Amino acid sequence: MLSSTDFTFASWELVVRVDHPNEEQQKDVTLRVSGDLHVGGVMLKLVEQINISQDWSDFALWWEQKHCWLLKTHWTLDKYGVQADAKLLFTPQHKMLRLRLPNLKMVRLRVSFSAVVFKAVSDICKILNIRRSEELSLLKPSGDYFKKKKKKDKNNKEPIIEDILNLESSPTASGSSVSPGLYSKTMTPIYDPINGTPASSTMTWFSDSPLTEQNCSILAFSQPPQSPEALADMYQPRSLVDKAKLNAGWLDSSRSLMEQGIQEDEQLLLRFKYYSFFDLNPKYDAVRINQLYEQARWAILLEEIDCTEEEMLIFAALQYHISKLSLSAETQDFTGESEVDEIEAALSNLEVTLEGGKADSLLEDITDIPKLADNLKLFRPKKLLPKAFKQYWFIFKDTSIAYFKNKELEQGEPLEKLNLRGCEVVPDVNVAGRKFGIKLLIPVADGMNEMYLRCDHLAARILEAHQNVAQMPLVEAKLRFIQAWQSLPEFGLTYYLVRFKGSKKDDILGVSYNRLIKIDAATGIPVTTWRFTNIKQWNVNWETRQVVIEFDQNVFTAFTCLSADCKIVHEYIGGYIFLSTRSKDQNETLDEDLFHKLTGGQD
Repeated sequence: MLSSTDFTFASWELVVRVDHPNEEQQKDVTLRVSGDLHVGGVMLKLVEQINISQDWSDFALWWEQKHCWLLKTHWTLDKYGVQADAKLLFTPQHKMLRLRLPNLKMVRLRVSFSAVVFKAVSDICKILNIRRSEELSLLKPSGDYFKKKKKKDKNNKEPIIEDILNLESSPTASGSSVSPGLYSKTMTPIYDPINGTPASSTMTWFSDSPLTEQNCSILAFSQPPQSPEALADMYQPRSLVDKAKLNAGWLDSSRSLMEQGIQEDEQLLLRFKYYSFFDLNPKYDAVRINQLYEQARWAILLEEIDCTEEEMLIFAALQYHISKLSLSAETQDFTGESEVDEIEAALSNLEVTLEGGKADSLLEDITDIPKLADNLKLFRPKKLLPKAFKQYWFIFKDTSIAYFKNKELEQGEPLEKLNLRGCEVVPDVNVAGRKFGIKLLIPVADGMNEMYLRCDHLAARILEAHQNVAQMPLVEAKLRFIQAWQSLPEFGLTYYLVRFKGSKKDDILGVSYNRLIKIDAATGIPVTTWRFTNIKQWNVNWETRQVVIEFDQNVFTAFTCLSADCKIVHEYIGGYIFLSTRSKDQNETLDEDLFHKLTGGQD
């Protein structure tokens, strides 16, 4: 028999806050426990005392002060160090999360907040049908990412309603493994390899998937181009230091979302983190290739990576071609998506008209004559007068071109209307000199009138470059865009602001798939390059927060990271070395233990 005194010493009261699924407020439950009671026993007592009949299998205990999950249910409270002052929360492990994909589409889905991020990303990619999840990770956007957008929203009286793809039914509330999405372990082709559209018959194989054909098309097809105004409103890094700030928010792959302070329904970015793309295959990777293309496209549009004017023309031509084919494929297979950029529609109309082809049902009525309108500069050569261009509003329609003093006078009488039948057109272009013009020789009764038009952009050259890719299938065009991106000198470089040991100034560290580069922060000039193949070992001194790397021939370097946590940089190095161990004869099961061993920051 135990006396009341013995009972008091052997047990104590533990307060647990419960996340009731059907109630808005959390409620405290007091349990009498002893130190030798295991965590599973605490949860059993808790459920009995709550006395609500439901599936509690996804619930687990979260220790708020220690910022950790108590997932080892066979461990006792003493082994975990839980005492009466512990604040425990009984909460679901899977919670809703909003993810901004590389194509800027927002998806909302249920994600494990207790699994390490590496595993959570793997589950997310299976839902979204993206192979090779080890190449992606979650990025918490910096304040700069939303800076311009918030400023704009402040002046907007009407709230912005964003179109969110809701996949709430992704893993079930009971915590069972995630559904396979449209992802097939047997590697059976589930997309048309030519145009990349989903193969409808395969939908019956995965009837439990939250992805429908319509949803899948949103992820596999390129979105309509943004307007110049929207593009100008997005954050663009202007220096290497700005680019370094963008990479500060990568989550630690070895810790869970909850451990890193991520809240339910918070917005994170899903991005390709490692620029080492393994086994890109059009047969199985329609979503992966499209999201990769979109990440490349935005990196170029927002000037996160530099390229020459000639390279920009190639990217622009491919982007126009991809946008045009995506629009055509969507209207054929997914008629619900009917948003069309006005400029794209006008160009498509004009192209069909000029080529004498048959317009599809999306184009305007056949009786509607297509037109192009823009501000152009006009010059007519006259003797003894200097060459001076004057700006007018031009409208090209049918076989004539008319110009007005400005756009507002478009409905009135033009200053002049020129008939272009029999007209000779001569390009007058010099890219290096930023000269984009057209020379027109217009037939008149006594000969030819000479006239020069000049525009301030690349549109004519883009259409010229487009002729080289006009016959290319959709997925092949995306792959060509990705390849062109990969061929840029700065491709795959992720920047961090660091201070090398013994140095008195800050430098930029560039991390690539096969090397580290020390870059002068002021000039942007590379100073030293170290190859991963020469690395013998690397670790983190957690006291000084310093990354230490040993190379062949007893060469050492060490640095502290100023723009991010040193673990992020260390994980980048280990992650790239992990990716280099992949080979085609392996199945698609990843060696997660090896990843954590290479990225964990220990000797």
